[in-house]
Amino acid sequence: MNYYGATELTESFRTVRKNTLLIAEEIPEAQYNFRAAPGVRSVGELLAHISVACTLQYQLHGVTGRASFEGFDLKGLMTRVLAEESKVRSKAQTVDMLGESGEQWA
Repeated sequence: MNYYGATELTESFRTVRKNTLLIAEEIPEAQYNFRAAPGVRSVGELLAHISVACTLQYQLHGVTGRASFEGFDLKGLMTRVLAEESKVRSKAQTVDMLGESGEQWA
C-alpha cells in the first residue's frame, strides 16, 4: 500500500498551483476579460475563483481547527469570499493573488 500523506498532498498542490501560475502568466492581459460564452466567468474571474477556492478549508482547518460547522458563520465567510473573488484586478494582481493563496494553503 502506498502512503499518501500531508507531505505528498502539499507537493501535489504546489505542482498544480505552479502550473496554474505558468498558464496565468502566459495569457496576455488583454485576454483576461475573455468569456468563452455568455454567462460564464472570464479568464480573470476564473483565476480569481481558483485563488479563493480553498478559503473555506483553510478557515476550518488551518485557522480555527474545527471538526464541524457547528457555530461556524458559513454565510459570512462565503459573503467575504465572493466579494474578494469579484474584485476587479489587473493580471499582475491576479497572478500575485494565485501565488499567495496557493502558498498559504500549501
